[in-house]
Amino acid sequence: MPTAPQKTNEERPCVLLALGWYSHAIHRGIARYARKAGWIIDASMARNGRIPQSRQFDGVISLLNEDATLREFVAGYHKPTVNIGDRTLPGIPTVNCDDEAIGRMAAEHFITRGFRHAAFFLHSGTPSALIRMRSFQKTMTAAGASFSRIDASVLTPKTGSEYDEHELMHKLGETLMQLPRPLAVFSEYDEIAIEVLYACHKRQIPVPEQVAVLGVDNDPLYCDFAPIPLSSVDNNQEAEGYHAAALLDQLLQDKKVSRRKVKIAPLGVATRLSTEILAVDHPHVAAALHNIWQNFTKPINAKTVAATVPISYRRLHDAFKDSLGRTLAEEITLKRLEKAQQLLLDTQLRAHEIAEQCGFPSEDRMGRVFRRILNQTPLEFRKARSLCQKEKMRRCNTRR
Repeated sequence: MPTAPQKTNEERPCVLLALGWYSHAIHRGIARYARKAGWIIDASMARNGRIPQSRQFDGVISLLNEDATLREFVAGYHKPTVNIGDRTLPGIPTVNCDDEAIGRMAAEHFITRGFRHAAFFLHSGTPSALIRMRSFQKTMTAAGASFSRIDASVLTPKTGSEYDEHELMHKLGETLMQLPRPLAVFSEYDEIAIEVLYACHKRQIPVPEQVAVLGVDNDPLYCDFAPIPLSSVDNNQEAEGYHAAALLDQLLQDKKVSRRKVKIAPLGVATRLSTEILAVDHPHVAAALHNIWQNFTKPINAKTVAATVPISYRRLHDAFKDSLGRTLAEEITLKRLEKAQQLLLDTQLRAHEIAEQCGFPSEDRMGRVFRRILNQTPLEFRKARSLCQKEKMRRCNTRR
């Protein structure tokens, strides 16, 4: 069977990535579409931030921010352009994440963990950050939680275009010490959330027992190597890039596209140590709970956990039951069950492998827990959820 003739470089569209700030995930999404479309991508701005003057481009994918030079270039280039940033220009279609949904998702993450006090650390004051903050505040206060706004511009003035880092860290720590705890702190993106972690470290505020911290972007290069691994809302930046590229492809083909903003829904919260806790006022219960959540896959039990806090087993048992409505042993079992459910859905591991990875002493013990709590065997759970997923996909495809 003859193959289709390959396009020469002269025939392949060349697209400039004019990103006001660089995102590996957005680049991946654009590249995934570009591979299918046969584009040439110029990503040279990722290195030096300068707009290439010596080359002509068929289209532009831009992430517009406060940079006036970039906005002027995009406005005056008169080539098909799609924007991913929260700064918009008339007539240019925009694809970006659903900031309202991100704020709501962050609040729900903390509400399910029992937090009754919340704060938002506002650093940039961008439209995106303000929408996230207002949505977070609305959802938290609707659930009966208190809310505080921690504004970097109020804590310390800027020196030129930047904050005095040492002064900001001092004032941020001072503010965190004054707010009621346990406290849930949401920040506009991962880098800013990490500043909260450093401020807590300097003030010796335990994270997550006393202050739980959540960011946005779910960038593993930041989250996994933070002072404490950082939980983060995955705002699906790769999908942003892919949808922006698909929209640009339509423009390159002279097709009409909607000028309404396309919003990409967040994927969920990637939970790491910084929020891996329930909000508990009793310090020894909080410490025991933290120990369980970090070590439930190991051969621990109620007595080994109780030995890590400076009160008697009986006092801890009673305080734990009063605070959470369940015992230490029940909490260990529930965490193992939760992990087993996730592995059954996300992997093809066998039951004995899952039991081992979740801390169950045997496959039989795991099976007994499933039957007692869920009234299903692990295999029945996997099959039932698999059928549900297939049915959802079928309905989704039918609607399209």
